[in-house]
Amino acid sequence: MAFTDTSAISGLVQTAYDRYVEFALRSQPIIRAVADKRPVQQAMPGSSVVFSLYNDLSAATSEIAETTDPSAVALSNVDTVTVTLKEYGNAALVTRKLQLFSLSDVDPAVADIIAFNLADSLDIVAQEELRQGTNVIYGGNKTSTATMTASDTIDSADLRKVVAKLRANKSVPRSGSLYWTGIHPEVSHDLRAETGSVGWRDVHANTDASLANLFAGTIGTYEGAFFVENARMHSAKDGADQTALATTAVTVAGTSAGFTFGVASSAVIATRAEVGDKVSGTGIASGAKISAISTSGATTTFTVDTAHTAAVTATTVVTVTPVTRVFRTIVCGKQALAEAVAQEPGVVIGPVTDRLMRFRPIGWYGVLGFKRYREEALYRIETGSSIAAL
Repeated sequence: MAFTDTSAISGLVQTAYDRYVEFALRSQPIIRAVADKRPVQQAMPGSSVVFSLYNDLSAATSEIAETTDPSAVALSNVDTVTVTLKEYGNAALVTRKLQLFSLSDVDPAVADIIAFNLADSLDIVAQEELRQGTNVIYGGNKTSTATMTASDTIDSADLRKVVAKLRANKSVPRSGSLYWTGIHPEVSHDLRAETGSVGWRDVHANTDASLANLFAGTIGTYEGAFFVENARMHSAKDGADQTALATTAVTVAGTSAGFTFGVASSAVIATRAEVGDKVSGTGIASGAKISAISTSGATTTFTVDTAHTAAVTATTVVTVTPVTRVFRTIVCGKQALAEAVAQEPGVVIGPVTDRLMRFRPIGWYGVLGFKRYREEALYRIETGSSIAAL
């Protein structure tokens, strides 16, 4: 009974592929929409656009005498905000051979990827400008970014303070009486977990008996602000040092730019370290940080951004110290951000110019710039996150 089965003639057994290719999960673009101040009467083309703001007169509170002609008051000079125009773009080059050999239709997929990259990239550029605002408060009564820990989470008092400051600054809300708030999901988690008469949860408790008083899943409005959750809201490893991870003796390969070291993938360092954490040890320059992490099989390799000062290959004891991730929650009213556009960003299908017409370019391109317009309409709340400490 000699069966001729799949193992006997394995060369005939093929792997079946699903021809549909899915895209990775993506957050939606939200931050560029904050830019609501744009040129109205631009004088001419140029490399930058200058916006002008009139300053208000001081309040006139003294009584005018019946027979006195009041003195004229000179207007103060205008303030200016300059938005520098910059080129932004990205591109892919698809070969004819890939189109012929691929199971899936490549062109529509590339166009979708390029379009998302456009929105994603410009959102990051706009966010980077917003987070440089000069008005900031720190969670947990801290006074600087460098002292922030994971336990310094956001709370209702932070929001009340910021909204009160915006109203005191005569900042105009963005939607009715509400200010726009961009918040990272790991930060909104702490806010929405806050209980008690002053907490988010009690205010948003669902009173519909048919739903058994379950907490509504939408993030909603609170303390004079409406909230938009997005993973793109900035966080960085620039807070306080946490407890150092276990030390390990490793062999490091040094270069003029940095060095690498590897540890077992199951080691404490491998499972807890992140890009941005500090690295110290004999011969390692002060301030060294992990710039990249890669895992292959049983080994996790760390790339460090500064050189090891000993020999090219040496053994040293490396200590990795996690650094707290600090999140930036942005709260703003109207005219917080100005945008000037010389060419609206869009997808560009480039010409096929190679001799055999095999290379098909597709990309996106735009010329625009962002600049904070009214600082008094913008506040930033810097906090840690209890989730980030897990």
